[in-house]
Amino acid sequence: MPLPSRPRRSGKPTMMDVGRLAGVSQSTVSHVVNRTGKIPPETEKRVREAIGNLGFQPNETARNLRLKRSHTIGLVTDGIASSPLAGRVLLGAEEFAWENGYLLLLVDAERNSEIESAAVDTLLARQVDGMLYAALSWREVELPENFSSVPSLLINAWPSPAREVPAIVPAEVEGGRAAARAVIEMGHRRIAFLGGPPQDPARIEREIGFREALTAAGIPVNGSWILSGDYEIRSGHALTHGILDQAAPPTALVCGNDRMAVGAITAALERGLRIPADVSIVGYDDQENLADQVLPALTTVSIPHYEMGRVAVMNLLDALASGKAPAGAVVPGMLIRRDSVSNPKPA
Repeated sequence: MPLPSRPRRSGKPTMMDVGRLAGVSQSTVSHVVNRTGKIPPETEKRVREAIGNLGFQPNETARNLRLKRSHTIGLVTDGIASSPLAGRVLLGAEEFAWENGYLLLLVDAERNSEIESAAVDTLLARQVDGMLYAALSWREVELPENFSSVPSLLINAWPSPAREVPAIVPAEVEGGRAAARAVIEMGHRRIAFLGGPPQDPARIEREIGFREALTAAGIPVNGSWILSGDYEIRSGHALTHGILDQAAPPTALVCGNDRMAVGAITAALERGLRIPADVSIVGYDDQENLADQVLPALTTVSIPHYEMGRVAVMNLLDALASGKAPAGAVVPGMLIRRDSVSNPKPA
């Protein structure tokens, strides 16, 4: 006599329920939930749709014990939490982590090596699955000795020569090219570069891109129009007054950042010049509450802070799923055209 069929449970949906709805095995559902194995994209899509339709929620405690994972990522920063611009790194990282079932544990060490070391110790004690370090400005960093005890990545930084840690960094050379092309494509040939400090790594790469763009367009680079400042408004203001004093001044200024560009705009207006009719000005950063608020609104190149945060967590999770080392990446910014660039006046 056959056994009676087991009555359908009315409790929470299970992996078996998800698999039945998606038309796959329970093990396939497990691979999708735990980000293990190689599942075809179409199959993964069906499984995730079934999970959403059923409201399935995995048992996190059991899953973490089985996988020996905490589904947390440690993030140490050097002060970006208080920065309206670079703080978008945190937003991008946090959102991508949350979308994929991970929590971000943040410690802002404010460039204090003792706090950084203690933070890494604490995060490792909490058994984070991976570690990130995000810098406010693009620079070399000295990492705590045990930083790479778990899969790890840098954001907007690179490691000291003694360490090998992959990094997610902005495409600064391409950004310099884009800033120069913004005025070259409008017909300018007399173009100056008002950069940051000469030893600053970002300034060095942006200047390389600037020079490459001019050379590619057949425009000679005037060495006397490659100037150095300190990324502050007063610096852009002083440099602009100096360069516009020349008998045949440039018709376009490519600035090291938006603050210097604001200084350049102020100086040009003080001289009775119209922007962009008399001189075109390009910034860099797309600084919030500045680039789009100054008059005229500033054409600028964005630093992809949000995108770098997302890419960092994505690459870290890919590494955890594959068992391979995390991959670094160079993330491009975007030229944002506003009102500070136009064609040069006819000679």
